[in-house]
Amino acid sequence: MFNDRDLGILGAGVLLAILCLFLPLSFTGKVVIGFLVLVSFMALALLRLGPDRVPPEVWLTRRFRYSMQTRQYVNQQTATRKAEEKNRPKQKAQRPKMERERPTPSYKPDAAGPTVRPIDLAWNEVGVYPLLTVLLGVVGIYFAVWLANGGAQELSIWFIWR
Repeated sequence: MFNDRDLGILGAGVLLAILCLFLPLSFTGKVVIGFLVLVSFMALALLRLGPDRVPPEVWLTRRFRYSMQTRQYVNQQTATRKAEEKNRPKQKAQRPKMERERPTPSYKPDAAGPTVRPIDLAWNEVGVYPLLTVLLGVVGIYFAVWLANGGAQELSIWFIWR
């Protein structure tokens, strides 16, 4: 259903969202920052990168390993005419080769244009229910803190029987 990596990321997001309650800001600022942290961790848990849609840490590991490995470069230069004539074996007269004309594409991709990197969200792997559970849990904790910090008095104004 749900792997430990996603559960760990969501748990860290919940913990950091709850720890945002200790920031020296107004309650509205704490709520905004806490939910931004929670949503960013949810997106990180869902994020898949690369053509084979792997988690970001696997993708970064591959990119780092590829950037650190040695590469083989070939320094080939075109041969001069004299060198070509010496190395070429004598052949009989060749028939001219018939080449097909290729139609020119109407769309020419721009070489300097941006390259699209595959990014996907793994909704099928993680599912919506764990994300909603986490979100509602954090909303409940924020509501309880609001009630404890004077929200109960604000609500009591609405429920006064006259």
